[in-house]
Amino acid sequence: MHSFVGKRVLLLAAVAGTTLLGACKDKRVKAVDAGITRDSLLTVLSPGSRGSDSLPNVYRTDRYLIDGKTYEIFYFSGTSQHLFGPVKDTLPWKELTPIVMVDRMVMGKDWAYLDSISLAHKIPVHKRD
Repeated sequence: MHSFVGKRVLLLAAVAGTTLLGACKDKRVKAVDAGITRDSLLTVLSPGSRGSDSLPNVYRTDRYLIDGKTYEIFYFSGTSQHLFGPVKDTLPWKELTPIVMVDRMVMGKDWAYLDSISLAHKIPVHKRD
């Protein structure tokens, strides 16, 4: 009986830890406002990053040139992990938060905003499971 209680306590602690980590990410993402520059965005995202990183807490970026405008999407991770080269994704897409910029200015964030931009400009969106 004690091992059952111990497993429940461990599960509860794991859920609480995940919730706290999620709350930390949300604070940085919530601080991102539409209209700020790319440099300001990187300053907002940098708390908690390790070492000297040119794209702190950005897992991956996608860039598109559409009608003479540069669309850049940062996928915020909050873990300082990066996807480099042709390696398989190590983080699930649903755990990332997209931040959309047009010509180096933040236009919006979150999957709903990216989905709307994707429909309007035929930008491919990563599947989130």
